[in-house]
Amino acid sequence: PILHVDMDSFFVEVERLGRPGLVSKPVAVGGVGPRGVIASASYEAREFGVRSAQPTATARRLCDELIVIPPDHARYGDVSADVFAIFRSFTPLVEGLSLDEAFLDVGGLRLHFESPVAVGEAVRKEIRAQLQLPASVGVAAVKFVAKLASEAAKPNGLRHVAREDQKEFLRGLPASAMWGVGPATMAALERLG
Repeated sequence: PILHVDMDSFFVEVERLGRPGLVSKPVAVGGVGPRGVIASASYEAREFGVRSAQPTATARRLCDELIVIPPDHARYGDVSADVFAIFRSFTPLVEGLSLDEAFLDVGGLRLHFESPVAVGEAVRKEIRAQLQLPASVGVAAVKFVAKLASEAAKPNGLRHVAREDQKEFLRGLPASAMWGVGPATMAALERLG
């Protein structure tokens, strides 16, 4: 069993830790200048169409109440180290993908937890208890499906896709949901039908 743990709106949530007035407001972390780009957006901001990798000027047009905070990469790195320490407190088999997401092989925990889902819930609970941060977890037999399951679990949830349910789960997703499918690959897939 593989867990994919993905911290929800990581940069924004780290900023909210020290600023409770930002909770429940449309917030983004990114460049504030004329050529700035959004690095992370809260779910409240996403409701207006604000997304990461979007020009800040576009984001501000979409959401006039948007609060944009300059990034503090040193702080995010420190909190990321704490998150990964929690991951490694469960298993040494951690494959990091970025500051805020990783795969965890939890097969060795079958004698300590009743199921991989229980491990996923315990990881989420520990992150919340120690760091006051939300995380989404996908549980599956393979990394590809676990990553898609964590996306389906957002925000702040857990989604388990059993091995026998993998095909049905994947069948319900658009090709654009696949990990690694960007605009060019999506256009090629659409041409192929």
